[in-house]
Amino acid sequence: MRNDQDSQLSAKFLQVICQLHEWESQHLDVASTQAGRYLYLNLARQMQDKQDGPSAFLKGIYYNKDLSERALRYKIREFENDGLIEFEAHDSDKRSKRILPTSALLSTLEAHAQEFSRMLSNEFLIFPKK
Repeated sequence: MRNDQDSQLSAKFLQVICQLHEWESQHLDVASTQAGRYLYLNLARQMQDKQDGPSAFLKGIYYNKDLSERALRYKIREFENDGLIEFEAHDSDKRSKRILPTSALLSTLEAHAQEFSRMLSNEFLIFPKK
């Protein structure tokens, strides 16, 4: 009985992942390429880890065995030109830069998170952790 329940639960999770992917394909142009998706999700992860407001460090972006540094630099420039990110020099180490999200990127992340939450709540009863 337990394996059947696990299988059904896994199938529902997979269904939500497929729905989210379809939504992302239609609404998340910044993540339409492999480099764009990597950068978008990496920025989202780094920004959520910060206690002193949303930001990410540029040096934390460049390690990816599947993408070239050139592709990532191009995509970072594209994010900057599209008004999604800005740069700020680090206070103590001028060699390192912080990436700051603009309101446009924060709005995109919020819409993405809300859509994912909506999809999950259609299939699962969710109780937030305290």
